Amino acid sequence: MCGIVGIIGSGAKTDIQHMLETTRHRGEDCMKYQEFDRFGSIGINRLSIIDLARGDQPLFNEDGTIALVCNGEIYNHASIRSDLADTHTYSSDSDAEVIIHLYEEYGNDAIKFLDGMFAFILVDLKNGKTLIGRDPMGIKPLSYRRDGDVMYVASEVKALVDIGTEGIRDLPPGHYWSSDEGIVKYVEPTLKTSIPDLQLCRALLSQAVRKRMMSDVEVGTFLSGGIDSSIVTALAAKENPRMKAFTVGMKGTPDMEMAKKVADYVGVEHIVKEFTLDDMLELLPEAIYHIESYNPSMVTGAVVTLMASRLATEHGVKVVLCGEGADEMFGGYSAVRALSFLELRGKLFELMRNLHKTELRRLDRMSMAATLEARVPFMDFNFVEYAFNLPSSEKIYEEDGKRVEKWHLRKAFEDLLPHELIWREKMPFDQGSGGRNIISVIEDTIDDAEYEEKRQLYAPWNIQSKEMLYYFEIWKGHFGNLLEPGKTFDMFGDYPVLMPSIVSRGQGEGI
Repeated sequence: MCGIVGIIGSGAKTDIQHMLETTRHRGEDCMKYQEFDRFGSIGINRLSIIDLARGDQPLFNEDGTIALVCNGEIYNHASIRSDLADTHTYSSDSDAEVIIHLYEEYGNDAIKFLDGMFAFILVDLKNGKTLIGRDPMGIKPLSYRRDGDVMYVASEVKALVDIGTEGIRDLPPGHYWSSDEGIVKYVEPTLKTSIPDLQLCRALLSQAVRKRMMSDVEVGTFLSGGIDSSIVTALAAKENPRMKAFTVGMKGTPDMEMAKKVADYVGVEHIVKEFTLDDMLELLPEAIYHIESYNPSMVTGAVVTLMASRLATEHGVKVVLCGEGADEMFGGYSAVRALSFLELRGKLFELMRNLHKTELRRLDRMSMAATLEARVPFMDFNFVEYAFNLPSSEKIYEEDGKRVEKWHLRKAFEDLLPHELIWREKMPFDQGSGGRNIISVIEDTIDDAEYEEKRQLYAPWNIQSKEMLYYFEIWKGHFGNLLEPGKTFDMFGDYPVLMPSIVSRGQGEGI
């Protein structure tokens, strides 16, 4: 897990070391970069997870003509390594090194072989080519900016703002950019209706958790007390009963009480930290800087996630497994419960399509702000294809006149956890932990006249509440030169509105 940067092209004036300094929090074990004559440079801040001794990057092929920096984990690297062992020599046990040798064999198609969460920059010095790529779900971030013939690439936008603010874009999930082809979508999920099979659901998610236990350092979990993180924790505990689970929340809140019951039930070490509203207010400027957003739905959850991330690193854990993504696949939000089954698929498509800009963005930025790697089993590509394509009646199930969300997931794991947890109604993370209580405190600091005046002043930036205004002014202090009217809200965390209106292009499509 790392922060990567790149300057692709000659004649660039920016110091790559300065770009690395802005994302030093993403990996404090090693900062390295390599400059190439008439070609550019690539660099990395490394958080050592696999091959602690020999896995420093940039990595090179046998003759030094291909170089790579990669952020993330390649879960099937051992299988790829075995297949290529007869024709390639490895310099490390790093999971990322297989990308180089796949590229030597398959060129740009190398990315299609990877199972994992990743963003990478590869330079082919012999052929004068560059390839950058991002995983199918967008778990790992990658932003870029073109300036004439030079492309600047980085894990976070903050590494690009000193170069220039116009034209900063995210590389979309499931895409690569190459100097010979431009932007290409390399993966397309299978479009089908899955046949419901509770055993298959359980097997796929169990395998996804097992893959994500791969590490040369300690792995823990975030345990919020909700269904999703509890299932992940229970499955991870089967792989490592000595694992630690981390919970943060306000004293006496529902999530805190349920998380303790779950930890006791599955028998893991449970590490808990209580926080206050004053703690949240103190962390807000830092959280907004790291999340790079002023959307309230993003910010309140980000503060709580940052607290959980720091709790994990304080206890020596470098990797955590988390429950993000299940609500978007299984219809876990109360706002979609009343939709018709046809409408439900369209709305969930919209949520899934934006996940890389919302929940996955929050998790990546806040965990990496604490130099922690967060892995998301529900985003395993095989599991996503099965779960998203389930019939809508398996997600919102009619039972005794009541519509129960996430029914298929609950049924698949109802014998793994306490009954009261499995059939507990969905509660948003920042609500169940108590974090949402900050809203009234913030709104009391802004009177109606001030709000209306500033809402008009900041009209292009879509200020929708006093809470959003409060966050926006902090965000503006960090990123004021990024103020592109009409664009910043979409780029920096635009959650789809959870209302019955349906985006027509989402109906009947895959993710």
